[in-house]
Amino acid sequence: MIRLAKYLVEKRKLLLSLSILASMLLAIGIPGSGFDTSLSVLMTKSDPYLKEYDRLEAEFPSNQEISFAFVPASGEVFELETLQALAGLSMNFRQIPLALSMSSILGWQSPFGDATLFERPLLQLDTYTSEELQERKQRALDDAFVAGTLLSPQADMATATIRLRVSTLHSTQSRSVAEATLQLHQQLQAEHPGIAIHVSSESLYEQSNRSAMISDLALLLPLVLLLCNLVISYSFRSVLLGACILGIALLTVVMTVGTLGWLAVSFNTISVMAPLVVVSIAVADSVHIISIFRQNLQAGEERLQAMTNSLLFNIRPVTLATITTAIGFASLNFASSPAISAFGSVVATGVVYAWLLTLFVLPAAVLLLPVAHIAKVAHSATKHTLTGLIASLCKQLVRHFSTPLLWSVSLLGMLALGLSLLNDTDFDRMAFISEDSELHDYYAAVSQRMERGPTLIYGLDSQQEYGVIEPQFLQRVDSISEWLRAQDEVIAVASLVDVIKTINQVFSDNDPDAFLIPDDAELIEQHLGNYLQVQARDFSLDNFTSEDFSTLRWFITTRPMTNQQIIDLNARLGTEFARQVPGATLLHGSSTLLFARMDKAVTLELLQGFGFSLLLITFTLIIGMRSIYYGLLSVLPNLLPAVFVFGIWGIFVGELNPFVMMLFSISIGLVVDDTVHVLSTYQTSRVSGYSPEAAVNRALDRAGPALIITTTVMALGTCVLIAASTLYFQQAATLLVPIVVLALLLDLTFFPALLLRCDKALLRASGVQTG
Repeated sequence: MIRLAKYLVEKRKLLLSLSILASMLLAIGIPGSGFDTSLSVLMTKSDPYLKEYDRLEAEFPSNQEISFAFVPASGEVFELETLQALAGLSMNFRQIPLALSMSSILGWQSPFGDATLFERPLLQLDTYTSEELQERKQRALDDAFVAGTLLSPQADMATATIRLRVSTLHSTQSRSVAEATLQLHQQLQAEHPGIAIHVSSESLYEQSNRSAMISDLALLLPLVLLLCNLVISYSFRSVLLGACILGIALLTVVMTVGTLGWLAVSFNTISVMAPLVVVSIAVADSVHIISIFRQNLQAGEERLQAMTNSLLFNIRPVTLATITTAIGFASLNFASSPAISAFGSVVATGVVYAWLLTLFVLPAAVLLLPVAHIAKVAHSATKHTLTGLIASLCKQLVRHFSTPLLWSVSLLGMLALGLSLLNDTDFDRMAFISEDSELHDYYAAVSQRMERGPTLIYGLDSQQEYGVIEPQFLQRVDSISEWLRAQDEVIAVASLVDVIKTINQVFSDNDPDAFLIPDDAELIEQHLGNYLQVQARDFSLDNFTSEDFSTLRWFITTRPMTNQQIIDLNARLGTEFARQVPGATLLHGSSTLLFARMDKAVTLELLQGFGFSLLLITFTLIIGMRSIYYGLLSVLPNLLPAVFVFGIWGIFVGELNPFVMMLFSISIGLVVDDTVHVLSTYQTSRVSGYSPEAAVNRALDRAGPALIITTTVMALGTCVLIAASTLYFQQAATLLVPIVVLALLLDLTFFPALLLRCDKALLRASGVQTG
């Protein structure tokens, strides 16, 4: 350690030059880093249903769609202004690149004939009388193909769907489609101010996320850096020292993002937060070096010697903190969600860069400052600063109230652990959409007025060609469809069975008694062949069955449901399907179901990762401290902050999604820094012959001020996330800020009291008298 500390100081200029050169080389890769805003990056890859989902997506490729919702202020769709707004969209939707067709109540055509709701040209809508409009309204509400899809049940909202020519969009197409869509939306809204017009599409979702990510990085990252610089400059009474630490943080971000660019790894909805976390960690490493350097100067040491001794004092705790923090974040790779694992990997990479730059660049940067300035900094004694006062207060608390501290914190910890069990996991994709975006308004309007929840999509594989048009198979499917309709959560069920029954009725002069499945497979095939000749684009047969008639698709429209209700319905359906349709395979083709199942899967994976990281971090501290005893004692202060916060969360919120649950896993990686520095200083003092009381006082004097500064920086930096565009970042701030603050309080009070009590007990057990 002595040789390494001397080397870092003696070769500081060479190390500084090499570090800057490496940063510049990595910075070249920054333009190569992109943004992956697709929904699939959030989805867990461990779910066995994913292969079934991908299979149905390949077998039933669907065109990209853009959906509009028209909500008149009057609450009445069948009036002239609303119809003219729909007509305006119908006449201009081809302004959107790749637009193929549009569906709405104005252009609706029955799948069984030429029946329409509005037979006159769009420019003659004003010729309809009020009575005629009311008659069409009633027809629309009575038609199962219109009500609940193109028209809300109360006729207070109409929707329109624009179908594109392609099933996937590359990034350039997605951007141009999104821009044209928004332009058309703004045009319609300006022309019809009395109607709230909302729009949604996959391209808009991706572009909205991309804009939010860029906006958050562009706004929040500079703000975090500015706050860090202000806090450090104030704490050390030096703008130049603040600039040195700010430079380390900037270089860390540059190297981290540059590495992603060279590896062609894109930021996603979660990992975009990584640079903000990396900044706080980079600042923490630097603060510890400078804090001890400053204390050494105050003790009368010369600059080079003060820096050498600061490095000698900090290399072990900073290195241990780096390893344990990297372990905490790397454990997120246990999660099968690419967004979560990428976040962990990016932060772990940034943590390592922060460590290297702290050791290679910071000593040179500080020692390049004017001698007079460093001397001036040394005169601001720690005991006169706020951090010094807080450290002194903590010493008094530990000295006089160690026993009440231990018992009260332990009892509260057990209570919080019980309360944390009140939390239920839940996940809402809307949390990743900015509340200020048009997409959020669309989903809110549709959810409120359509009075229905998600549509679950399944595939039924008959295991043989033409198997789905066998009368016996169709009868079984019809039977289980009736069972589904009887479930409280289900509004409607649609499949090839309903198509065949309707065709049979149409070809029987609309005789209600003919709404059934024919007994002859050849007649069924003939019916479908005839339907192919007249089918409307909106009701194409290939939406319901594969080309070889071996697989059919099942659409189940549900009421609004929680994730657990979706999972429960799926389980009941699986059991009923196995009983009624033996020999066939049920394929799960709904992303909604995958996301619902994602809660439990990712939560379990994150808990496994947390357990692994806790064991590995404890093992690392045992090795680093060369003491099983001290390594095991470190477990409590590392666990308690998250336990306390999630216990309180269980009372006031009680709902955790996987991406908030992720914070529990990474909390140990963040809070272990405080524990390491207190424990390292305390153990070093005990080895040097200090008594437990004196070792505690020295640990709080030496490590306390730096820990207070780093926690302040991290808390302020995390608070900035409250201004982010998505609910997820806001929840992250709500949880992480109290975790890091509690970690500081526990490491300055509870942990020293624990060390003091345990060491005194050991001394008494060995026959040594303690005061």
